[in-house]
Amino acid sequence: MTNQATQADTGFRNHRVEFVREDAPGVTPDDPDFELFSDTLETALVWSGDANVEAQRGLGDYEIQNHFTGAEDHSVSVDYHLQRFFVDGSGNPLDPAGDALVRNDEGGVRSTHTVVDRAQFDGERTYVVARGAYPNLSDLSGDPSSGLPMVASLEYEAKRARMFRVEQPIGEALTVRSTSASDTSQTLTIEGDGGVPSEDVMLDGTTGVTTEDSFDSIDAFELDSETTGDVVVEDSAGDELFRLRGEDSYDGSIGDLGVPALGDGSHADALGGSYEHFLDDYISKDGGKMAAEVRSASFSVSNNYDKTPVMGTAEQAIHIGEFDVEFSASVAGNFAHHENLTDHLEGNEFDLVWELDGGDIVFKNAVLGSPGDVGPSAGDVISTMDNGFEPKSIEFNAN
Repeated sequence: MTNQATQADTGFRNHRVEFVREDAPGVTPDDPDFELFSDTLETALVWSGDANVEAQRGLGDYEIQNHFTGAEDHSVSVDYHLQRFFVDGSGNPLDPAGDALVRNDEGGVRSTHTVVDRAQFDGERTYVVARGAYPNLSDLSGDPSSGLPMVASLEYEAKRARMFRVEQPIGEALTVRSTSASDTSQTLTIEGDGGVPSEDVMLDGTTGVTTEDSFDSIDAFELDSETTGDVVVEDSAGDELFRLRGEDSYDGSIGDLGVPALGDGSHADALGGSYEHFLDDYISKDGGKMAAEVRSASFSVSNNYDKTPVMGTAEQAIHIGEFDVEFSASVAGNFAHHENLTDHLEGNEFDLVWELDGGDIVFKNAVLGSPGDVGPSAGDVISTMDNGFEPKSIEFNAN
């Protein structure tokens, strides 16, 4: 007999992945109006978390005596079919990647994000919540051999990330309690689908507090401040539906806050617009065609965030660094290798303009940092060069 998971985590499971721009890093706005990354996702929210667990050995110890957690390190990412241009007509970020590409007057990112991924299966839901998420555009690639829309790969460095598993109730009142008698001043907001019903429950230590409303779904649950003990929510039969872990569960460090409450906000509607395709794009070099044939193109932007542990919290401080833009293209054409080597050796600068459906990306004062090699082999019909460009800056002009 073999063991087989029944519908293990799968790409066919229903996910709702949304983001909202934060009021300040790590501070989700009240009444958030969530947005979709796209109507079509390539991935769910991919989360990599590291509690920096270290083993303790004292003098003369050859076995581990204890384990301790340190500052947390969280990265999340999502890949989606690009459906909006990066900025609007005023130059403000429109697509979520726009916050990685356009800085504010002080040189910081325009906005950090709260990102929530909800998946559901067999009467249960799981949530991944990332707060204080600082964005980088790790890749936007175009390939004319594919008829599919271009895929934007957005990566975040996050101050905090948590995952929750929630069994759904069946039209019943809920009971809320803490595992610590000291938790008497925090309020837990519980919401059903669409924010209805919604009820604020003040904790009374280890004494259970029963909701006045009956719930047939749970779609959000948010504490107004962290707790010492775990907050446990049970159904009318006393079975645990979900748990928010307190500071004691994390070696006295930061506790869970939960899934942001909707309040008077809204979940995202479908975007409904057209997608960005590479096949009908055009790339120019100083006003002329970049090459006789452009086989592919891609660009990325890194903000080189510095993550540093600080005293008093397991959240790391995240500071924005230098702005690095890379643009690459696979090209072919008569004498293209000669032209590319000349540009590289002379350090020539030029403007590259990538014309998308929604607007233009201008790579200003770009140099050809890595010209592609050409050395055809017997039988090659044509040789292509993989060129890497380094612009001084980048501009966006929405149509």
